[in-house]
Amino acid sequence: MPGVSREYDVEGMTFIINHINGIGRTLRGLNPRALIVLPVLLLLLAAACSSDAEEPIISEEQEAGGPDYSAVIITTDMAVGSNRIVFGIIDRDGMPVHAEASEVSAYFLVPKEDAREIKDSATAQFVSRPSSVGGVFVAEVDLDTAGAYQIDVNSTSSDGTSVFAQASFILKETSSTPAIGAPAPPSVTHTVAKAEDISHITSSLEPDPALYEFSIHEALQQAKPLVIVFATPAFCVSATCGPQVGELNKVKDKVGDKANYIHVEVFENPHLLEGARPAGGLVPAVDEWGLPTEPWTFIIDSQGLVYAKFEQFTSAEQIEAKLLEIS
Repeated sequence: MPGVSREYDVEGMTFIINHINGIGRTLRGLNPRALIVLPVLLLLLAAACSSDAEEPIISEEQEAGGPDYSAVIITTDMAVGSNRIVFGIIDRDGMPVHAEASEVSAYFLVPKEDAREIKDSATAQFVSRPSSVGGVFVAEVDLDTAGAYQIDVNSTSSDGTSVFAQASFILKETSSTPAIGAPAPPSVTHTVAKAEDISHITSSLEPDPALYEFSIHEALQQAKPLVIVFATPAFCVSATCGPQVGELNKVKDKVGDKANYIHVEVFENPHLLEGARPAGGLVPAVDEWGLPTEPWTFIIDSQGLVYAKFEQFTSAEQIEAKLLEIS
């Protein structure tokens, strides 16, 4: 059941928030400055959820314990155009829901109106994640308007239960990472030939020297497809960075010299620690590529243009399929 909609004005922007389960499930009327004022908006939301206003803000659904299922979007860098949305589904107890696939519909939330417009739909495939039980759903959607969105997810769990879940996200005009079709930044990255020891340029426990043969700027000059993984195997919060580098090795071993392959450790001098963390800060390429998270995988074509990009863990099969389209 719907909750109670309330309208807020923040720095000249109007937001209509539907209060469901104590959180704002929809944000409306955004422009690119919305990302800056979202913390303010969340404070307003928190205040509204605890106010003594006469109008009730707790829906019948909330009183009943909230929706049976919720979607949790993992992707952070989505912009106008083609987007790879990665999400999970959890039940009311926070336990992950398993299914072979799910149907996803992406809706644009109309500014200043309690209305939404469908923009695209797709089938999301379930992808198992390494180092953990379960996995995530992955869907490709094409979205043409920046602003606030909501996805509806319909699926059947592995035990035959019908599942409906929703989640909201912000679509930007432009992504912080290089856009599909944009030139790849010619970053100067560390190579094994110039390192005193390979442990000084990667935190991988079993590094493959072939992944550090070229700097990115050198590989871009070879008129050859290139696969780049930005990851810190030893310090990754999501515990998927080491496995992601392993997936890169699988692609290299299978596709071979049709392409070049580079792993970029995101920390300088990962062998030097302060406590349990690297002391050297981030390598310049992290800023040059606009990375908001890691791991990230990029496929660059022989012209030096971004052909595909993947946020978070991506299987060797998915990377290989995209790479073979241009190899």
